[in-house]
Amino acid sequence: MRQQAEQAQAQEQAQQQQQAQGTEQQQAANNEQQGEYDGRHPGYQFAYTKYLEEVVKILESDPKFSERLKSMNEDDIKAGNIADHIDDLPKEVFDKLHKAKFEEIERLRKQIEEQIKADGGAHNVKMPDHLDVSELEKFHKEDLRKLIQKTVADMNEMDERRKDEFKTYEMKKQAEEDHKLAQMVPEEREKAQKEHEEAQKRHNDHEKLKHPGSKDQLQDVWEESDHLEKDAYDPKTFFALHDLNGDGFWNDFELESLFQLELEKMYNETNPDDDMKERAEEMYRMREHVMKQIDTNQDRMISMQEFLTDAEAQNAQPPKKEEWEDLGQQKVYTDEELQKFEQEYAKQQGWGEHAYDPQQVASEQHQQQAAQQPPQAQQEQVHPAQPAPQQVHQAQQPIQPVNVPQPPAPNAQQPAQNLPPVHHAPIEDHTKDPTYGV
Repeated sequence: MRQQAEQAQAQEQAQQQQQAQGTEQQQAANNEQQGEYDGRHPGYQFAYTKYLEEVVKILESDPKFSERLKSMNEDDIKAGNIADHIDDLPKEVFDKLHKAKFEEIERLRKQIEEQIKADGGAHNVKMPDHLDVSELEKFHKEDLRKLIQKTVADMNEMDERRKDEFKTYEMKKQAEEDHKLAQMVPEEREKAQKEHEEAQKRHNDHEKLKHPGSKDQLQDVWEESDHLEKDAYDPKTFFALHDLNGDGFWNDFELESLFQLELEKMYNETNPDDDMKERAEEMYRMREHVMKQIDTNQDRMISMQEFLTDAEAQNAQPPKKEEWEDLGQQKVYTDEELQKFEQEYAKQQGWGEHAYDPQQVASEQHQQQAAQQPPQAQQEQVHPAQPAPQQVHQAQQPIQPVNVPQPPAPNAQQPAQNLPPVHHAPIEDHTKDPTYGV
């Protein structure tokens, strides 16, 4: 009964976890459909991530295989050619690989069953590309080749999509700023441009950034974050301190935690001049830089041996102390890309063809105001009344007083006048009408 209760509880927790993941995925999908860039962490999370990490750990646990990785160049590793060197691995290593592949096949089988049930058929089922389905019982070289090729392709696609989203975000910001300035009168536009330049100047006025992954940058973390003596810096101890899950590797999250001190020099969440989405992109750039420098086998994880090898190389030949070139010193898009984007964005927003031209915007606004006025006001504005030439001439001469006869007021007595007498026939007295008296 205890086992049944524990199984029921485990199933309930798994269902709750799946529902929570589904909600997050739906929210992310909604943001993607709306075209919103929220600067979120890509995380390199795939459906087969657990399988990938397990295979990498099993292979790198074998010393001979690790030595072969070091001797191969980057292109051969990304092409999956390292798979040709696993035939002579010990039996216990292959047993672990067989088990990992079996668990991944079981995960895929459950996933396919749920998809068929949801879709009402298998018409949307796709064959997995990260393992060899022609032989399901054992792990062999083709499994490793497909896994490496699929992982490299998916990671590159995710990186490119992230960069494109950030570029679109930056061009959208610039387009909205240009349109906003075009709506202003010259005095307001000049003031707004000056304020924008001052804000950029304040943002770029910060302490110089050290190159991510350099010894002096890591020593700052050792001293300020780990609160240890700078002179006592030890690469092996430093790696163990920041291997948060204790698996012997630095993943992308553990690596990005090392850059927070440098990022705080540039970005402050309470400062309106700082864009937190740009901060996230800066952190990704630092991570890619360190991965390219230290991750020699290109598995997107840094082992302790890879870190120690890089530390020894820096001690033997210290690199030049150059300032890290941040996003504020770069332009993520060209003028041609911005011009093309602004044209398309203006159409989407319904701003018109001249959305960024101050003169054209002012002319269109004047025409709209004129169209909203009554017809009489438009006629007076377009054709103002002109005085006749004769009136203008008379207006230039001195005005003479003119006596205009006024009509007599009612009941007013008229002054006596000497008028000639009027002769008329004598008045005869007619008989009055007896009825009316006239």
